[in-house]
Amino acid sequence: MEKTDPRTKLLVCILVVAAVFAAQRFATVLAQSAIILTAVLVLRKGRFFAQGLKLTMPMVGLVFIVSLLCLDSETAFLLAMRLFNIFTASQQAFGYLTPEELSCALRYMKVPFGVVFMISTGLRFVPLMRKKIASVREAQMSRGIDLRFRLKNAGNFMAMMVPVLTQSLVLSDELAVAMEVRGFGMKNRSFRKKLRFRRTDYLLCIFSTLAFAAFVAWESGLCWFVL
Repeated sequence: MEKTDPRTKLLVCILVVAAVFAAQRFATVLAQSAIILTAVLVLRKGRFFAQGLKLTMPMVGLVFIVSLLCLDSETAFLLAMRLFNIFTASQQAFGYLTPEELSCALRYMKVPFGVVFMISTGLRFVPLMRKKIASVREAQMSRGIDLRFRLKNAGNFMAMMVPVLTQSLVLSDELAVAMEVRGFGMKNRSFRKKLRFRRTDYLLCIFSTLAFAAFVAWESGLCWFVL
């Protein structure tokens, strides 16, 4: 089986998230939620989905409570479900794009190299810094420093922030040296990996674009376009 071009993956991911944004009807939002949850089960992405819920559910709950205080219950539930679908669809869709594939696709789409570098670096180093923060927190708690999220422990968090800041500065310095050695900012850069659209890429791009256009037309009530 031929490997899918990263640009095709990026287009499909964008269209999937755009389709979630385009949903307006209550039944459509519920159907999208069911499709997303079914895809998570079928593709066996339960652990990845559970990790995203730690960030998603507090924000969804906050939106639901605020909307419930200002609007009716049906609208509050609709807004909360839309936010849940947006976060979950984005997480699952872009989870299939590695930082290397994303940066390569953006470079071939003529995005400025500095922007591509910032995006790819952020995707690589955010998980790394999260692991460093977790390791520093565990090390400090093993020394008897209480770092639980309580008001009385606010002063103790300096014991975690200082090592994390130090490691961040060391990491940024190493990254700057590596960039300088490799000639960052030089003109006429060459690509290590050559991308080439295949027949399956063209078919997938055309099919996904037509499917998205049909969905938007149906959601907008333009049934004549779909027919």
